[in-house]
Amino acid sequence: MDRQNLNVYAREFNLNYPETLDGLNFHVLNNPLFNLISKKKFIIDVTDLEREQSKCKLESVDGDEAEEEEEEEHIKDKGKINLLNTYYTDNEILLYSLLGSLIEDKVYSFEGYIVSTFVIKINSSYYSAWIYRRKCLKKLNLNFINDLKFTKFIISDNIKSFQSWFHRRWLVEYIYKLNMKKVRVKQKGEDNSVTSQRNKEKEDEMIKTGTAETGEWGHMDVTSNTYFDDDSKFISNDEEESNISSTATPFEDASSDDGFISNCEHSEFEIKREDVNLYDDLQNIIENSTFFKNALEPNEEININEFLYEEILYNNCDIFIDTKNYNSWAHKTWLIDKFSILKNEYLCEKYNILLHEFNYINYFLKCDIYNNSVWVYRHFIFYKLKYMNKIDMLEREIMFCLHYAKQFSDNEALFNYFIHIVFKYIDLYRKKKRKDKDKEKDKDKDKEKDKDKDKEKDKEKDKDKEKDKDKEKDKEKDKEKDKEKDKDKNKEYTKDIFQISIINNLKNELTKLKAKSKFLLIFLSQLYAYNGSYYDESQCYRYLERNDDFNNDVWKCKIEYVGD
Repeated sequence: MDRQNLNVYAREFNLNYPETLDGLNFHVLNNPLFNLISKKKFIIDVTDLEREQSKCKLESVDGDEAEEEEEEEHIKDKGKINLLNTYYTDNEILLYSLLGSLIEDKVYSFEGYIVSTFVIKINSSYYSAWIYRRKCLKKLNLNFINDLKFTKFIISDNIKSFQSWFHRRWLVEYIYKLNMKKVRVKQKGEDNSVTSQRNKEKEDEMIKTGTAETGEWGHMDVTSNTYFDDDSKFISNDEEESNISSTATPFEDASSDDGFISNCEHSEFEIKREDVNLYDDLQNIIENSTFFKNALEPNEEININEFLYEEILYNNCDIFIDTKNYNSWAHKTWLIDKFSILKNEYLCEKYNILLHEFNYINYFLKCDIYNNSVWVYRHFIFYKLKYMNKIDMLEREIMFCLHYAKQFSDNEALFNYFIHIVFKYIDLYRKKKRKDKDKEKDKDKDKEKDKDKDKEKDKEKDKDKEKDKDKEKDKEKDKEKDKEKDKDKNKEYTKDIFQISIINNLKNELTKLKAKSKFLLIFLSQLYAYNGSYYDESQCYRYLERNDDFNNDVWKCKIEYVGD
């Protein structure tokens, strides 16, 4: 954990990391209201064990009861019998029995929300508690921002709890959609008021002119009203939904999520909300806990761009805790992909989010250049920014990778990234050369047409035959020159990738270092295989066979395969 730099980063961007929550003390469980809730038994005792055994017994053939030793042989599905009890503290016994009863009875109350809070605090991997919590949040319309703070608090304590990360993702998407729905309703209301005002003015005008009696309403402008009634005009796809600026107010229709699996369904916003009954015991808990008090606050409209920016920054802090944690990086890529963070005009203009992300990547590469997660994320950013389609950007990236490959030749993560960049560059280079060649052909065709026109002019002018012969000879010479040029161009765009100067250069540079690392040799073998240079590829495998003692059989198979 890079705690020092984490604190510097959090201070730089005014983040309260990790989240601190007030009023989540277990003494709350001493409140009398928890004695009123029914409890589900979950500790297995001897009586329960005998009952389970009796369920699984097979009837004897003679119908008589067998002896105790023989009974064991007639028990089917022994694996289904719970034989082990885990030790639980008094608080755990109380909480698990309360939650089990609430789930079984399908009671979604604020008391249940409190119980799930403490269950998750002691066991953040309890998936049923998270599911129950989500149902309470929706049913009671509790404050989602407040619950997001709780989820961040839990994650900072147990960064690898994927159940917590899923709940966080669900909250972010739910808050986003709920906020966009409010913005849309508000905008629709304003639009209706403007339209009704215009209609009234038109009606007054027509009454004055007498056109109202004939029903001639002229060219009434109702387009703005019908426009917002049509969700398909409002948003076309998931990418567009997320590409919001400071003035944009998109809201998704069910069809807009076709390209992306949603964590919360559209129907979840249509749930009938229930009021929280604040009786004395419950009121006492709320008064003594800022967290539970905030849970009852209404969900106000927020600046969704600022909300997404804060979520990105907070997620970056999570990565400082464990720079190789899958959940942290997966949440980050999901945020950027789902909400098109890198295309968000507001974030790009106000916070220069692109530069921020590149600096973030470079920082972690300097800290640990062997971190595969950072290289994967770098590839993801390049892909999202469509740098993979820009040949000049790929050339710069090849030089960047070559620089570090020479210094860290044993870096498997770097070479895995490097080979993908190289293959993409070669593909783009060849496409570019083909286009250039096609343009040259078009020019040659134009020249031929011009020459044909010249021929006709020459015939019309009845020039001497000798001059015509000389011209024909010149034309043949020109054709031969053109053919030679075409051959040169074919060699240039070519099937041999090592005729591309930058590829040939990196091959020569890395060949000098081939004795240093097997990952470097694997990289070269992939280059040779891509080029069809099978002899050079097999030579790489032969070198690996001699020097890589643990995998020599693998390289033998590779050599045989290339030979075939």
